[in-house]
Amino acid sequence: MSERLSLIAGSGALVPEVIAEARRQGHQLQILSLQGRRSIEGIPAVRFDIANPEPAFAAIRTFGATLATMAGGLRLTDSNRETLLRLINSDTASVGDSAMSMLAAQLVQRTGARLVGVHEIVPALLAPEGLIAGPAPSAELLASAEYAVGLARRAGELDLGQAAVVSGRRVIALEDIAGTDALLQRVATYRRFGFAADGLSRLVLAKVAKPDQPHAVDLPAIGPKTVANARRAGIAIIAVQAGATLLIERQKLFAAAAAARLPIVGLKASDG
Repeated sequence: MSERLSLIAGSGALVPEVIAEARRQGHQLQILSLQGRRSIEGIPAVRFDIANPEPAFAAIRTFGATLATMAGGLRLTDSNRETLLRLINSDTASVGDSAMSMLAAQLVQRTGARLVGVHEIVPALLAPEGLIAGPAPSAELLASAEYAVGLARRAGELDLGQAAVVSGRRVIALEDIAGTDALLQRVATYRRFGFAADGLSRLVLAKVAKPDQPHAVDLPAIGPKTVANARRAGIAIIAVQAGATLLIERQKLFAAAAAARLPIVGLKASDG
């Protein structure tokens, strides 16, 4: 069924994938750029300023959107996050990613569009359970990956980042406001100084959705760049939450994992 889709676009390779699939499905498409770009993939773009979202909401209403989705990266400064909290009139919400979820709820309220996750537009983006790419991991490495997924999930309860790096059952680093790339850069630095030395327990990267995170907003994602950064950091396996992690540029991702001999596995995550 054809829809009128408002796509709120950040940076990165996910945006073109969503646009291509929306076009294939015959949706009428409106682009709202979080990066201030005037056009994306040949489509004129309306600016979406998170400090002043009402003009973008008005554009969505004028377009008559039946669906809205968010795709791509967005770097939020502390100032941006504080602005979001003021806009949603909340003195109880976290200044972390939950503020974006509340902004998304306001979008629905102000525009009448139904908010959907990008995985509902492109279902093939979601990570399956089991081995996704690269060689099969050892039982020991897989057990460490399961521990890392649980740890990342618990960190998400505090509205921190979506990723963790462990060595066996030793915590090496947690993702913070700077994101996964910065996390892996820190781990690479730790290795250079011997804080995360290569030993009996190899390094594991886990990425999961936060327990209370709506799947329509900011699902965790990995792509070929993640593999390259993980390899430089000495990561031996990447574990992602099955059914709740986006695989961006999948063919390039699979090829990069195979070339690096870096297993990528999809695991279920428990809130317990």
